[in-house]
Amino acid sequence: MATVLIACRVLEKELLRSLPSGADVEIVWLEAGLHASLPRLEEALGAAIAEALPSGRKIALLYGQGCHPEIGSFLEKQGAAAFPVKNCIEALLGKDAPEIRDTKTMIMTPGWVRAWPAIMEALGWNEVDVRINLGRYERILILDAGIEPLSDEETLSFFDLVQVPVEVARIDLSVFRGLLSDLLDEGRAP
Repeated sequence: MATVLIACRVLEKELLRSLPSGADVEIVWLEAGLHASLPRLEEALGAAIAEALPSGRKIALLYGQGCHPEIGSFLEKQGAAAFPVKNCIEALLGKDAPEIRDTKTMIMTPGWVRAWPAIMEALGWNEVDVRINLGRYERILILDAGIEPLSDEETLSFFDLVQVPVEVARIDLSVFRGLLSDLLDEGRAP
């Protein structure tokens, strides 16, 4: 059965690269940074689900359980499935990755770095707010699957904004592909 996949643009490149061969999926993209405003996230998810319901397709969300404190009950009411992970970083690395437990490292993807202007706007942050909120980290680790790496200019510009050392780590998408395949297989009909 075809699936409507409602997804955050933060993982756009990784999702498009990881879709199972021959998957019958319609992707509804939601803007990055909605999780910064819980009412906006709930409104956007609700609207996307309501639009998909009449299609009779399975509905699945590429959002983690930590993207909204009430996402589990919200999705249950809507008849939609979500990633069985806390967030997009856990979806990329797996639940047991040591990087996830490192509380002094902020982990992002190239898509997340590129979405920072929209996230800042959603939060009402300026450069000082970014530095105050990210300054507690000793480093920012960018998970790069090699699809569309940050340019040197983007990396330097992001460092200039956050004033926290930025490192890049190459990853493969095997964990993400497995979770995505499971999500598409388990999405429930509305």
